[in-house]
Amino acid sequence: MEEVEVKIIDINRGEVEARLKSLGASKTFEGEVETLFFDLPGDPITKANNLLRLRKLGDKNELTFKRFVTDKTAKVREEYEVLVSDFDTTRVILESIGLTGFGHLKKHRISYTLKDGVRVDMDKYAGDLAYIPDLMEIETKDTDTLLSHISLLGFSPGDAKSWTTFDLINHYSGKSVKI
Repeated sequence: MEEVEVKIIDINRGEVEARLKSLGASKTFEGEVETLFFDLPGDPITKANNLLRLRKLGDKNELTFKRFVTDKTAKVREEYEVLVSDFDTTRVILESIGLTGFGHLKKHRISYTLKDGVRVDMDKYAGDLAYIPDLMEIETKDTDTLLSHISLLGFSPGDAKSWTTFDLINHYSGKSVKI
């Protein structure tokens, strides 16, 4: 499945939620998200600008591989995702076959879905990344739908960043981290 998304940074959550509700969006998730990223020795996944992620969203656990497609107007990735029953056991399995975990992240997320299937996530990072301002991700099936929803939500295309999580961290920390 292909995902098309952008981040809009330094948002006012209350204003965005009010706009989403006025558009008839449904809240689909609110809770803590924990993420671990994995790579093999020599970092071939990272060097290819791809991503292997284990994530816990509330009571749900997902293992995801994202393959780089493009980063122009939006971040576009081929995404392959499966539900796994146990976060810690999956982590042990991945490490046991030679993958190394890095980039442990935690954040609070509120997710909404609009009637046309567009998903909007509002994130606030925790712990060592709490310095990153509130942000919003808009995920759609294509770039045209994405651009129309950026405007529908009260933002301009210039507000939208095709950044990865690591681009976001690099921007606000002034450091250079993987991916």
